[in-house]
Amino acid sequence: MIAMRIIFHECKKAFSSPILVALLLLFASFNIFLIFSHSDLKEELQVANELTETYGGKITPESWHRFKQDLQADLVKLNEITRKKSGRDFHSVHEFLDSLHSKDRDLYSRQEWTFFTRLQVKEMYFALANSIDSQYSQLDWRKIAELEVEKYQLSGSAAMALLDGYDQLSQRFEQMKENGEHKQWFLAGKPYRMHSFLFRTMFGHLIFEALILIVLATALISNFEFENGTHLVTYSTKRGRGLMPDKLAASLLTATAITAILLFGTLGAFFSVFDYSSLWGSSISSAFNWEYNLPYVSWWNMSFATFLFCSILLVYACMLLFSAIAFAISLFVKNNYFTFFLCAAGFAIALLLPGFMPSFASLMLITGFNPAVLVMNPHMFFMGNSGLTMFKHYETITVGVWTMIASAFCCISVKTCKKQDIQ
Repeated sequence: MIAMRIIFHECKKAFSSPILVALLLLFASFNIFLIFSHSDLKEELQVANELTETYGGKITPESWHRFKQDLQADLVKLNEITRKKSGRDFHSVHEFLDSLHSKDRDLYSRQEWTFFTRLQVKEMYFALANSIDSQYSQLDWRKIAELEVEKYQLSGSAAMALLDGYDQLSQRFEQMKENGEHKQWFLAGKPYRMHSFLFRTMFGHLIFEALILIVLATALISNFEFENGTHLVTYSTKRGRGLMPDKLAASLLTATAITAILLFGTLGAFFSVFDYSSLWGSSISSAFNWEYNLPYVSWWNMSFATFLFCSILLVYACMLLFSAIAFAISLFVKNNYFTFFLCAAGFAIALLLPGFMPSFASLMLITGFNPAVLVMNPHMFFMGNSGLTMFKHYETITVGVWTMIASAFCCISVKTCKKQDIQ
């Protein structure tokens, strides 16, 4: 009971800090502003939900035929409108829009323009769906692996490890094509890039914001007595020396709370603006979720909802790791500013370290298994085509190994603190 009260009051210290509260509100406001600044796409994104609701989640020959017939019916309606206004017929809405001059735009009502826009998006989805088989048949993962080896100038055991990883990915890719996992309606990646916006931009901002706040809060909790000159009173008793485990628990709880506030505040705003209501069950490896040179290929058959949930859990795990590491560092330096800058320097070193390793040895790949590298690419969590971190159990191994390292580091720092001179 006493321990719980101590933990509560330690957490209260962090959330009573004007700087931390101000930063938390500032970061949350910035994230919400960023979301609403992209809200002009929300009407077009509704089409993906309509396709799922009308034709089902998976693209089958039957649903494909129905979609084609409905597009032809919409084209007939388009020509009925254009015939009255311009006396012309068109083979597609794209042909119609390309033929328009600026003076012709006032000929059509707002409702008609809404119809034209939605039909244009539907035609885009039809074209993308029609090209899935041809695009996927052209992907040669062995060739892609060789290009990656050449790109990073790998040789020896490092090159062999990466090639072996891509061989496993090739098998997963063939399995994905067999079960039709990639043929599911989802937001079109090439024009909208919503996967990158959510998981690369928004999650990227969230991670850095949470890191700043968590390191500051952890340092404040662990060094509060030293910073305020009350350490001689607090740590002069036997119980005072035993406060550190309670402070560690409070730091981890504070890290959890900060991450939760940022995550749920930002994601709540995101999903209130962008409608995913019919897409939660769509595969994250859908062919429509293809934004750049390669499609997203997850190691497991994951729906969008599952991928989002697992990504949130992974972010939580990483934030707790960083909090534990910051706590251990703060016990040694006993200064908030030094703790923050040492954590920032450690993060930068961990991020850059793989680039300084010899390219002929597996050490270049092994050093990439660290939380700093992991959190830099949240859009590639659990993905097989993520460069040097493409290994199947990369996230699990990284979190597991660093949990043991952080736990050992914290135990050593707590034991050392009990024997240190409190002067």
